[in-house]
Order: sequence, then C-alpha cells, then structure tokens
Amino acid sequence: RWAFVIVGLPGVLVALLVRLTVPEPARGFTAGVTDVPPPPLKAVLALLWERRSFRHLALAAGLHAFVGYGAGNWAPSFFIRTYGISTSELSLWLGPIAAFAGAIGAFGGGYLADRLGRKDVRWNLFLPAIAIIISVPLSLAVYLVDSFYLSIGIAGLPVLLGATYLGPTLAMTHGLVGLRMRAVASSILFLVLNLVGMGIGPWFTGLLSDLLQPSFGADSLRWALVIVILVNLWCAIHYFFAARTLKADLANAPN
Repeated sequence: RWAFVIVGLPGVLVALLVRLTVPEPARGFTAGVTDVPPPPLKAVLALLWERRSFRHLALAAGLHAFVGYGAGNWAPSFFIRTYGISTSELSLWLGPIAAFAGAIGAFGGGYLADRLGRKDVRWNLFLPAIAIIISVPLSLAVYLVDSFYLSIGIAGLPVLLGATYLGPTLAMTHGLVGLRMRAVASSILFLVLNLVGMGIGPWFTGLLSDLLQPSFGADSLRWALVIVILVNLWCAIHYFFAARTLKADLANAPN
C-alpha cells in the first residue's frame, strides 16, 4: 500500500506545480474554427466509419493493445513461475525496461514517422507495421529461451519496437477528421484500444493458459503468451491495409 502511495504522490505534486506555474495557452489561432460548434458524436462516428484507413488503423491498434496488455499483464507471472524470481527483484528489471524502452520507442516512432512521412505519408503506417513484425521473433525469444537473464536482456527490444505505433496512429487519426473532431476521434480510438486491449487481452491470455494447462502443465502460460504474441502479425496486416487508402482518405478529410 505504501509503495503505491510513494509512487503516486510525486504525480500529485507535479500536477499542482504545472497548474500553478504553466499558463493556459491562447486558443483560436486557426481562423474560423472556434466560430464553428463541434460536430455531434454521431457525425464523427459516421465520418470515421467511412474512412477505410481508420477502420483498419483502429483494428490494428486494438490488436496491438491486445498483445501488449495481454503479454504485459502476464509476463511477471511467467518470470516468477518459470525462473523463481522474487517480485521485488523482477520489478527492478521490468520497471526500467517499460519506462525507458517504452519512452524511446514512442518518441522514436513519432520522430521517424515525421521524417519518412515527408516523402510518403503512408510511412506513418508502414513504420509501425514493420516495427511490430520485427518485434514478433524477439518477443517469442523472450518466452522461449532457457535463461532468465537472456530473456530479460531481450525484453527491452520488443517493448521499444512495439511502442512506435502510438504517435503515428494518433497523428493519422487526427489527419482523417476536421479540427473540431480531433478530441472525439482520439477518444474513439482509445476506446477501441481499451476495450480490445485492456478489456480482452489479459483475460484471454489467462483463459488460454488455463485451457493449455492439461496438455502443457507448468508451461501453459509460456505457450499462451507465444500464441498471443503471434496476433501482432495480424495487427501488422491491418496497418498495411490502412495504408492502401490513407492518401485518398486524408485528401477528403474536412477542414
């Protein structure tokens, strides 16, 4: 309990610091936008559904979140059961991996997508697709090698590669809608991420482990994680499908 308090308290202090020292930026620099009322939710949903690129993009992101939350929630149990690592020791490894590899991947994905997207906007979707495909064999190695230190040493790479999707996915979602639709479009995208990823991913991984237990015994969680990781290949396919109509959908996006 006190560990949660100690970890959470600095966030409250930083929030107060930001509130008291950072001024609210001026709004309305986009001519005419503030004079137009935001469209209703139904209109935003209808527009996004018309965009084939968004349908594939949202499904790809949801599937990637399914893998991320599924594997992420059960990876500690896997390491503890397989290698007999204590919770405190494991946290010293997984914490920095999640923090630093995830941050580098998210920043690097956005940076590279901006650079490559200047030549061809489809790189905003090609990049996460390629990164996710490369991450699959690395993720499988994490759960299939026989050494804890080798496994944990590899683990940062798929985390880094997997995080590259976030910036480009959100940016393309914004590009497909009008300025007054971006907040709602973002919330719809994250609704898909949370429903498919957080809502189904951990539950399905645990269920699969239970179903495999009669055949694989103590290794059932290992093979459940391997199967879940392979869903990332399905995810990458939808990113490529989304790229096929991205240019046309961006060209037809409202102001």
